[in-house]
Amino acid sequence: MGSHDQRDGEGIGPKIAKWGIEAMPSMFSHLILDVRDLERSLSFYHDLLDLPIMREDAWDGHRLAYLSTGKTQILLLQQPADEQNPLLDRSGGLVINFQVKNLPEMAKSLERKNVKVLRGLEVAIWGDRTFLVADPDGYAVLLSESAETLH
Repeated sequence: MGSHDQRDGEGIGPKIAKWGIEAMPSMFSHLILDVRDLERSLSFYHDLLDLPIMREDAWDGHRLAYLSTGKTQILLLQQPADEQNPLLDRSGGLVINFQVKNLPEMAKSLERKNVKVLRGLEVAIWGDRTFLVADPDGYAVLLSESAETLH
């Protein structure tokens, strides 16, 4: 086990059991993106990247949209203007990666729609074709096409 798997020489499971909590492995549920404008974000993720909208909701001035990405979901959350944090750095290291098909055509389409390109179409050192763009809130979105589909 690596050092990230242990605390004080014990695995996380036994430590949790000491607290009377049944040990359960962590599971990624969904990604929550704090967005300024839900409609602009839906135009990007649903209209341009073709992610299906599972449901939309609103409560107490908050607007939400759940998008399907296979086994997980992305929750787009627009908070009321007086609750939005102007200091939130949406470009601070988070990169969302989507596997796509026919990346060159998708890249051309995104460029025609004036999506901000952070890194143009290229073949990564591991062999996948990649294209890095920014969503309307500045989150980095890496689109990649598996090397197996390039031949």
